[in-house]
Formats: sequence, C-alpha cells, structure tokens
Amino acid sequence: MSQPLRSFPHSSAPLARPITIPGVLAVLAFFGCAFLLLPLAALATRVSWNTLGDTLLEPATQTLLDITLQSALYATIITVLIGVPMAIMLQRLRRGSQLVRILILLPLAMPPVVAGLSLTALLGRRGITAPILNALELQFAFAFTGVVVAHIFIALPFVVITVDAALRQIDREVFDSAAGIGMSPWQVLWRITLPTLRPAIVTGTGLAFVRSLGEFGTTLTFAGSLPGTTRTMPIGIYLARETDPTDAYNLAAILILLALLVLLSTGIFTMRRIPKPVAHTITDLNTDALRDLCAPTHPAPDITINGVTFRSGQVTALVGPNGSGKTTLLGRIGGRLTGGQVVLGDADVSALPPHRRGVVVVTQQPGLPPFATVAQALTMVTKDSGRSRRLLAASGLQELAGVRCDSLSGGQAAQVALVRGLAARPAVLLLDEPLAAVDSAAAHRWRTLLRAITPGRTTILVSHDPLEVASISKNIAVLDRGEVTVHDDTATIFRMPPNPFVATFTGRNRLTGTVHATGKEFVTLHLDDADHPNPITIMGIPDGPLREGDQAIAVVEPLSLTLQLPEQVSEESARNHWPGRITSIEAHYNSGVGTNVIVDVGGTPVLCLVTAQSVTDLHLDVGSEVIISAKALNVMIFPQL
Repeated sequence: MSQPLRSFPHSSAPLARPITIPGVLAVLAFFGCAFLLLPLAALATRVSWNTLGDTLLEPATQTLLDITLQSALYATIITVLIGVPMAIMLQRLRRGSQLVRILILLPLAMPPVVAGLSLTALLGRRGITAPILNALELQFAFAFTGVVVAHIFIALPFVVITVDAALRQIDREVFDSAAGIGMSPWQVLWRITLPTLRPAIVTGTGLAFVRSLGEFGTTLTFAGSLPGTTRTMPIGIYLARETDPTDAYNLAAILILLALLVLLSTGIFTMRRIPKPVAHTITDLNTDALRDLCAPTHPAPDITINGVTFRSGQVTALVGPNGSGKTTLLGRIGGRLTGGQVVLGDADVSALPPHRRGVVVVTQQPGLPPFATVAQALTMVTKDSGRSRRLLAASGLQELAGVRCDSLSGGQAAQVALVRGLAARPAVLLLDEPLAAVDSAAAHRWRTLLRAITPGRTTILVSHDPLEVASISKNIAVLDRGEVTVHDDTATIFRMPPNPFVATFTGRNRLTGTVHATGKEFVTLHLDDADHPNPITIMGIPDGPLREGDQAIAVVEPLSLTLQLPEQVSEESARNHWPGRITSIEAHYNSGVGTNVIVDVGGTPVLCLVTAQSVTDLHLDVGSEVIISAKALNVMIFPQL
C-alpha cells in the first residue's frame, strides 16, 4: 500500500508582520483619518445626549424617520434590481464600456441641485414627459415618489460601480468553465454569478441605503419640503438648524447612528473568517472507479475544424510555439470563441453556444466558483451529492470536500478542476495545460489518470511537457500561426521532428543538409552553411532511401553528444566532430543536475546536456570554441519531405 501524499494548501492567513511603508505615507494617512473623524467628534460634543431619546420619540421626528426610511428602502430595492443587471451588462459590452461607466458615474460628479433640476426637466410638472405623466395620472415632482426617484438617481452609481468592480476581479474562466460543463446562461447567473457577487451586492446595497438616508440637495430641488410628504431627515436637520440648533444636532446624531448601524450590519454580513492553513492528505487514485464515474454518456465523435480532423476516441497533443493559436483553436472548438467551422461527428456545432456542445474545456485557470466548497462545485455538475463524494474519494481528494475553492492551493485547484470537468462525462475533452500548477509527484498521478480515462472520448491536449505528450497522446498536431502544419502519430514525430520547434520540444537536435555520400551502413551529410569554407559533415544511420544531392534531416538527442576542447579531440570512436561556438550555458530546467549548453554549429543551434562538473573542468563559457562529438549510431538521418 503506497503512502498518502501530503499536500499543503495555499494560505490566505494574514501576514506575520505588517507591510513596511514610507513614513511620509503614514503621516498623510494619519492626517486623512483625523480630517474624517475630528468633525464627527466635534459634532458629538454638541449633541444633547440626555435629551436624545426624547427627540427620537417626538412625533415630528417619527414622521421624518418614517419618510426617510421608507424612501431609502424603496429606492435601495429598485436601485439593486436595476443596478446589478447594469453592472453585469457592462461586462458584456465589447465597445464603449468605459464611456458607459463614465456616464453612470456622472450623477456623483454633478452638484445635487443640478441633479434635481435634471429630474425636474424630465419628470417635473412642466417637464418633457409631462403630457404622458398627466395622461397616466402620475406625479413625481413634489410627491413622495419624487423623493424615491431622487434617491435612485443619486444612489444607483454606488451599486453599479461596486458590483462592476467585483465582476472585473472574477476570473473569466469561472463563467466559461460553468458553461463548458453544460450550465445554461440562466443557471450560470443564478448558481455562479449572483452567489459570487453576493458580498459586492450586499456592500452596494448598504452604500445605496446610506446614501439615500443622507440625500438632501436633489430631493429638495425636485421633491420639495412638504411636511409629512417629502420632508426627509436631512431636510428636517437643515430647517431645525435655523430655529433649534440643539434639535438639529440631536437629529444629526440619530441619522449618523442609523447610517453607522447599516454599515456595520453590511460589514458583518460580508465578513469572511480566514481559515487557518491546514495540511490535507491526498490519497491514491482509484482509476477503475474514476473511469466508471466519468465514462462518457455519448459516443466519442471526430472533431473537424477548418478541414483538420482530430480522430475520435484518441488523444491528440496540440503543440506549437507561444502565440501559435493553440488556446484559440480550443476556444473555437469549445464555443468560447467564434470563427471557423466546427463539426463534431456529423453535426455542425459552429452556431451552438458552449453549454449545448457537450465539450468540456479544462485550462490552467481552474475556474472554480470561489464561494463554493469543493463538494458543492462538483455537485453543480453531477446534480448528485453522493456521486460527488464518490468522485472525490476515487480521485484521492476526499479531504478537500469541505474546503472553499478560493482556499485551495494552485495544485489542489487544478486537480479539482480536472475532476469537475470529467464529472460532466464529456465525449469531447479539451485540456489546455491543466496540470501546469501541479507538482511533479501529483503530475505523475494525474498522467496515470488521464491515460485511464481518455479511451472512449476524443481528447485534445495542449502541453509544453514532452513527457506528458509522449506518455498520453496517440497523435501530435503541430500548430503554427493558427494553422495545423503537421498532423501525425506521436512516435513518428518524436522520431523525426518536422521543424526546429518540435525538435526542441521533443528534446532532439535537428540539423538539415545535403547528402554527400551513401554507404552500406551510414550516410554522410554536408551541413547547410554557405558561409563555412569547409563543409561540416554529419554521419548517421539512414531512415529511408537517400541519394547523393538529396536534402535530408539529421536528428540526435542532446544526451548522445559530447563536448571537447579543440585540442582534446579524439578520433578513436566517434565519427562526428562538429566545430562550434557556445552561445548559452544554463542549468537544466527539469532535473537541476545537468547543464544545457547551446553551441552554434554552422548557424544551427545544437543543444548538449552535460554535467556541471564538465563545465567546470573544461572551463566552458559563452564564446568558447568547442567540438561536439557524436557516434554515428546515435544520429538518425531522414529524407526531407
């Protein structure tokens, strides 16, 4: 029985010590706090705390409070109902979203009296809509409804900007992955978007309510100061200031305490306890159970996009340099991006939205709903809490069931996202470097899983890990500038890389030249280098018929190459001796033991993997002249197609 693996989650706990800031910032912050708090402290000295209760119980105060609270409540409800959709729609605007944001913020920038005049021009008794309002027997100006309208006009931006800011902080992958596992737009809205935005919505609601409580200028200009109808607490405070200052200060204290109560309630509701970091045990995979729990519900189809077909029931690795269009291609197949004709089997799905394609995309960004626990995130897919528990147990992640998704480490989140994608039982699975954040031990486990569950479904894997590609994929498609340039089985491409990028990717060197001589066992090439006075020869084993004058490709592994200084070259065993100059020396990215040495050989970069001790003993450095030696048996020569 193998030992469980220990995995330590990302800690969101507070820093052990505060962040150091320049002293001048601390001074400025102190003066800022003093500027905000001292006026309130001064106000508190003027309040008659002994008579505050009496003021609160006065009928006039009760009337002011009734109008103020009712108008703020109605305005806040309406503001939230229209403000949240406005914020969500802002995220959908492809053009002009910044201009719309500026226009939404305009009520905050304009003087309150101007805002009141604007409402009067629109909804007043002589406003441009007066004929319609009169016909409908509606009145806003100098009426209680006018107070509500004024508060909505002023408070609406607070809700929009709060929710909009929160939306922009949420990874787009959260919504895309939800659609990819089959959730409709309405399901995404109710089960993902709104729960994720709950803290922002509560905060915006609190700010809108408090802003409504304190609204004065716009209300006075548009709705007037009719006692018992439109006179709110701020207007009452303003009028009492001229006749009874003590009463004004008491009313102000009541209003401030009410606002403070609302803000404290909002803060408590949105407060989240920061969990202590805890180590979770990751147990062994049960590949048989996972295979059964994640088996596709439909036959695996061929995938055809722009005339290129990915075979059904097989794993195809998609490789190419950065910017070649790998993620774009997956996005088009999954419906996240438009463009190109996508056919799954016999069905053209180009016009279908992502949730109707039956295609699951798993990317480097886990896309898990941050508010949900791991178990809840899976149950959104399975609709069955029991199956979710079995999935977690089979994947060795059962201890993460009650952990919130936003408390997971990067590696844990990647594993959960992969299980979540498989839980949808897709017949088409698109993997865009899903294990990039997973440590090497866990990556081995999940490569085992992928080999177990990929039969029976069409899988496209984007990866920069040659081990992952070699161990999982049946075929390799090479992408360049958005076009598939090579599409062949993995063994063939690893054996004969079609271009320098693939050669580097597969850990091979690729040198091109012209056949100079052929023999019974070996073929000799002259390296393509017009500037070299004496042609560099390459001797190796032919793979296919070759004649003198043919263009050919020599392929050799870096581990098969030996570096020597020019004065140390021995002709005893190796038949290949290629002179060159070192252009780069760096530690091997994978093992950290060997050293990558890149040598320019006739204009072609050749990678050699040597020990760090050899670098020291030979006094190798960038610019050093060296000789690369290689046995002919380790060099394969292929016809250039």
